Amino acid sequence: MSDLVVGDGYKTLQDEGELEAFAALVRQEGISSYLEIGSKFGGSLWRVAQEMLPESRIVTVDLPGGTKAWKESEASLKRCSEELRKAGHRVYNLWGNSQDKKIIEKVRSLGPYDLILIDGDHRMPGVTADWKNYSGMGKRIAFHDISWRRAPTWEGTRIDVPEFWRSVKEGHKYEEIVMCPTGKNNGIGVLWR
Repeated sequence: MSDLVVGDGYKTLQDEGELEAFAALVRQEGISSYLEIGSKFGGSLWRVAQEMLPESRIVTVDLPGGTKAWKESEASLKRCSEELRKAGHRVYNLWGNSQDKKIIEKVRSLGPYDLILIDGDHRMPGVTADWKNYSGMGKRIAFHDISWRRAPTWEGTRIDVPEFWRSVKEGHKYEEIVMCPTGKNNGIGVLWR
């Protein structure tokens, strides 16, 4: 899968069709307060914000300085956030680990949220912690990479979101947005609390 570029050059690692369907859900649900954990370049944030009500409250949580693979992501996210502010949204960037108690409290002080997207640490301990720490702050909780599957020989970072999603979706109203033609990448799961 190649990077998708949206808006004024903001990259996102989402599938284009899935991101468009997620943005349509944002519009249909009338979202005016949004928390995104793991915003990276700001591409998905920018696309979602285009469907939000005017003067919406948007909060991002991401690691300062980018990641090993994407050092330029912080500058891109800052530029995206500034553009969204100029468009009239109230945007707050929180720089740090989503599991840090100070970050959690700051996010809580800016909430509650109509929608939360969890797309940060994809390993089981990380996604579980983000669910426990943030799900009570939102009416709808979304996860990216619910259909990620790789060969056992793949040596990249573990992605345990599919296993976590299967364990948490039962008992909730939920929607799965999965459009990758191979069925092995991405996927966005949304559940209502």
